Amino acid sequence: MNQTVCKRSIPFGRPWVSEEDRQAVAQVLNGHILTHGPECAAFENKFAQFMGPEAHCVTVSSGMAALHLAYLHFGIGKGDEVIVPAMTHIATVHAVEWVGATPVFVDCDPNTGNLTAEAIAAAVTSRTKAISVVHFQGIPCNMPEIMDIANAHD
Repeated sequence: MNQTVCKRSIPFGRPWVSEEDRQAVAQVLNGHILTHGPECAAFENKFAQFMGPEAHCVTVSSGMAALHLAYLHFGIGKGDEVIVPAMTHIATVHAVEWVGATPVFVDCDPNTGNLTAEAIAAAVTSRTKAISVVHFQGIPCNMPEIMDIANAHD
């Protein structure tokens, strides 16, 4: 039996790491504090300044940790629903589950990989407390339309 093997490359995402990035990482690795050292403190201060005079910034270990803290901050928990893209990293969903809320999976636009306002609107219920927007591969979602839905449902 002669079978032809189809070899395709489906690109997911390509890291973009500059020489400046490599040098910054090497500087941290060559130091004696890998986490929460002076680079983290400098970033926290600079980002807080960027956000405004009342802002505070805390670095965390991952995107999931950041989402988890955000859900805790906003009081999302048991009985609540969070709309999440069906095509995302599992951490997007785990952060919802860690606070006891229920993830509601919404199909993404096949052309962009992103949530659409129409799909989000169809998934909103009285238990919806948040929308976890993921800008797939750096392609931005249509945030004005998504914010209109979010604002309409508080």
